[in-house]
Amino acid sequence: MNALTPTKLVECPFEVRVEGLHDRFYDVRDAVAVAKQVKATKRAADVVVIDTRTKKLVIKDDG
Repeated sequence: MNALTPTKLVECPFEVRVEGLHDRFYDVRDAVAVAKQVKATKRAADVVVIDTRTKKLVIKDDG
């Protein structure tokens, strides 16, 4: 086994949701930065960042 291979999967707790699509991130700062980038390019889109562990809303930017 390669020493660089993790023995278990690392959870990505932060999820960015944009109109039915989603992507996960390890760090909340990365998730918020991507959400702001998406909102800058798609003004009409509903952009949400959720903590998937607690199911709580981190940010919601609906315009």
